[in-house]
Amino acid sequence: MTNNTTLAMLDQPELQQLAINASTAGDSASAIAYLKEAVSRADATAIAHYLLGAEYAQIQMYPRAIGEMEAAIALDPALSIARLQLGLLWLGANDNARAADVLQPLTELADTQALHHFGAGLLHLIREEKAEAVCSLNAGVALNTAIPPLNLDMQKIVQQLEQDLPAANDAPQAAPAATDDGQHILLSAYTGLRH
Repeated sequence: MTNNTTLAMLDQPELQQLAINASTAGDSASAIAYLKEAVSRADATAIAHYLLGAEYAQIQMYPRAIGEMEAAIALDPALSIARLQLGLLWLGANDNARAADVLQPLTELADTQALHHFGAGLLHLIREEKAEAVCSLNAGVALNTAIPPLNLDMQKIVQQLEQDLPAANDAPQAAPAATDDGQHILLSAYTGLRH
């Protein structure tokens, strides 16, 4: 990490690339410092807010991650990956209504886009339509070549849902607990934790 004078000389793309490099190297502190500099400027971009939100989520500072993802979407409502990540964060925070509002525009994307299917799958999950959620999430995984780590997150959700499907069919009285389980699934997948 460099001093403040050097940071002031860097432009948005440079700050973002340095942050990505630091994050890739496991240096969250430097990545966050670069990104905080980037978002503090008048020319702050939606991508800078998104990257800062992703860093905060990585270190489990979820309220800050939510704030940065919201700032990213405010600057660029079409930044679909930020919309998906924000939806996952709201689901992890057990706020299904906000998650649904954020995820709904993803279903308006072309059905040839993975984020369309991921958004639809998570909306099915919110409505406790587990079989439909599995189908949509699997379709998204099949289409997604741009962000492989996202496939891993979605596959974790699918695996948990598939484990729950037979139990849901055998024991319909267990349905009320599914909402809490769904939140647990999403938070575990998002944070990469195994519970």
